[in-house]
Amino acid sequence: MDTVGVWSNTSALAERLEARLGQGRRFVRSSHPADFSDVELLVVAPDATGLAGLDVLRPRLALLPGGCVAACRQVQAACAASYGLGVQNTLTLSSITGENVSVALQRELLTLSGRTVERQEWVLPMDLSLGSADHFLCLVGALLLLDCPPGQ
Repeated sequence: MDTVGVWSNTSALAERLEARLGQGRRFVRSSHPADFSDVELLVVAPDATGLAGLDVLRPRLALLPGGCVAACRQVQAACAASYGLGVQNTLTLSSITGENVSVALQRELLTLSGRTVERQEWVLPMDLSLGSADHFLCLVGALLLLDCPPGQ
């Protein structure tokens, strides 16, 4: 059973992932690094605080906000991806048209099952129910890393 850690100050992101993908996975929700010592995938939400403890974590995969580069460089993940509105992020928004957005995967991504997702874009309805564009990108990135392509 895969263990997914969601580091966030709220439970909304973890609840959304668990509702969509809960079978066969154990979700750990917390805002303290000690709670993530045995996760295969660490998802750091844009509202996460207290990131000083990232250096002790060794997840197989990590999804990190692009805006906290210095703290996120401390993660000892075999593979890490970033999300955010900057062009340097692995996952970003390339355009917004009406109620839809184009989400761009700028580099290959390795999923939790070991599958490679090639560079591509998806046109998706913008969902701000989690709070912001960064929260939306975090959700899309976590779904991708958990082998659930956007839009499914």
